[in-house]
Amino acid sequence: MSCVLQNNAYGKSRVRLTKVIRQPQRHELKELSVDIQLEGDFAPSYTAGDNSKVVATDSMKNTVYVLAAEHPLNDIEGFAVHLAQHFTQKYAQVKSATVHIQEDLWNRIVSNGSEHKHSFVSAGDEKRVTTVTSAQGALEIESGIENLLVLKTTDSEFWGFVRDEYTTLPEVRDRIFATSVAAYWLYGQQQPDFNEIYARVRQLILDVFAKHHSLAVQQTLHEMGKEALAACPHISEISITMPNQHRIPFDLTRFNMENKNEIFVPTDEPYGLISAQIVREAKQMSSIGADKAQAKIR
Repeated sequence: MSCVLQNNAYGKSRVRLTKVIRQPQRHELKELSVDIQLEGDFAPSYTAGDNSKVVATDSMKNTVYVLAAEHPLNDIEGFAVHLAQHFTQKYAQVKSATVHIQEDLWNRIVSNGSEHKHSFVSAGDEKRVTTVTSAQGALEIESGIENLLVLKTTDSEFWGFVRDEYTTLPEVRDRIFATSVAAYWLYGQQQPDFNEIYARVRQLILDVFAKHHSLAVQQTLHEMGKEALAACPHISEISITMPNQHRIPFDLTRFNMENKNEIFVPTDEPYGLISAQIVREAKQMSSIGADKAQAKIR
């Protein structure tokens, strides 16, 4: 049987890095996990065991630490661009380099009303992420937020959906709305102030969630994307995923008690998963393509 090596890629994943930026007045802390994938002229390694063009993944790991020592690391996007371009510019056999960075977030400890200059507290499971691809001199830069856990106790409804022989879900005019938001947005070739745009998109997501009277998770998700595109002209499109984290009212009537919409059972599975890609009107079929109409789930 004959076969052809259609595609190939390899790299190093979960390169963990902590960098302390020791400024005179206070310290900055960056804690990252870096994934690197290379594509290029590596077929002989797969088909014949010829590794003469292979950049060892251990070398990739070391490159992360060396370049991090030289880089200001003001934002993860800039560092990801630096890493991706390093591999495509240094090694002729590398045609494409993709760098994904996940940042563990740390907030300054506030003591006696003031931020401490070198002490931090974890922000929990929320992550800031970026994925940068360098190929043929062009860059694709995506930024994002993952595990942004939000909940509100009212101003959420769900009714008017299809009812048939399989439907048992009651219509609800007042419910708890909880979700873990994942949002990813694309930039053009320009490199704006990534920190400012990240902070703005994150705040817009929180503002819309808090203020929007939701008739469906889908409606609130769309409003978030619309507001982000309106406020951030550097963003060409945004994809959002929002799993519905249900709180089920507990039946107290078995105990001769009334549940006054106060006692609930949190459930993890199964859950509704809602996603969408929102793009600017002139960009309805972008280079990313229709296959990304659903937001990514990492």
